[in-house]
Amino acid sequence: MQSSTMDQPTTNMEDLYTTYKPHLFSIAYRMLGSRSDAEDMVQDLFISIHDHINENIHNTKSYLSKMMVNRCLNELKSARKKRISYVGNWLPEPTVQLGEDRPLESAERHDRISYAFLILMDKLTPLERAVFILREVFAYEHSEIGEMFNKTEVNCRKIYSRVKKKVDVSSEKQASSSTRLVQEKELVTRFISAIANGNIQSLVDMLTEDVILIADGGGKVSAAIHPIYWKERVLKLLGALSQSRFPVSKAQLAQVNEQPGVLISQDGVPTGVICFEWDEQTMAIQRIYIIVNPDKLQHLAI
Repeated sequence: MQSSTMDQPTTNMEDLYTTYKPHLFSIAYRMLGSRSDAEDMVQDLFISIHDHINENIHNTKSYLSKMMVNRCLNELKSARKKRISYVGNWLPEPTVQLGEDRPLESAERHDRISYAFLILMDKLTPLERAVFILREVFAYEHSEIGEMFNKTEVNCRKIYSRVKKKVDVSSEKQASSSTRLVQEKELVTRFISAIANGNIQSLVDMLTEDVILIADGGGKVSAAIHPIYWKERVLKLLGALSQSRFPVSKAQLAQVNEQPGVLISQDGVPTGVICFEWDEQTMAIQRIYIIVNPDKLQHLAI
C-alpha cells in the first residue's frame, strides 16, 4: 500500500506544508464534515510542529496523519457536546464551485469527497470514522492504523469490518461517468427552473415516492427542523421555499462536492446550497439536502 512507503524526511516547514497540506485537509474534512474547520485544523497543526519536527521521523506522512487524526478526534468530542444544543438537523459544510472556469487546486480536485460520503461518516463514532477513512480512502495498513491508536491490528480489522457492514461507500468509490454527469446536470437544471419559476408540479416525476428532504438552518435561518418524508410533503416544502426565496434570490447550477447541485444567492451573497442523492436505477431524487446556515456558507466565493 502507498502509505507504508517511507518518504524522504524533511524539516523545511514550507516544503512540509506544500507536500502534505492536501492529504491532511482530506483527512480533516472527511472526519469533521466542515471545510472551514478542516482548514483551521491544518493550519494549527503546522503551527504546533514548527521547530519541533526532526529528521529522526522515518515516515513523515504517517506521523502527520496520526497528529491530524488525533486532533480531529478531540475536536469531534467537543463537537458532539455542541451538537446536543444544535437547532434542527446538522449537515456537513459543502464545497462549492461555479462553472469550469474556477477550478479547485488540482490535488484537491482529484481527491473527490462526495457529499453523500460526508453524510455517511457522520453516522459513525469518531474512532470508526478514523479507522474507516484511513483504510478505505487512504489505504493505510491495519498495522499502521493500530500504531496510530495504540490498538492491535486485529482490533482495527474488526472495527473496519463493522463499519463496512454499516455503510455503503459506493458514493465515494465510484466516480460518476461523463454520461451520468450530463444527465445529473440536466435534471438539476430542471429542478432550478421549477423552484425559480414556482412550477413545483413539474418536479413530481423527478422525486422517488420515499424521497427525504433534510435542511440545516442552524437555528439562524428558517428551515425545517426535522427531516421531511414522502413526495407529497417534500413538494409542499419546496413550494414554500420557492415562494419565500424567489424572485428576489438567484439559483444557479454549481458543482457541490464535485457533483451537480444548486447555489442560491441574493445580491451576490450565498444564502443556500442544495445537493442531491439519486436513485441508481431510475435517476430520480431520493435525498435532498438544503444548507442555509450562514456559518456554513461564509467560505463560499461567487
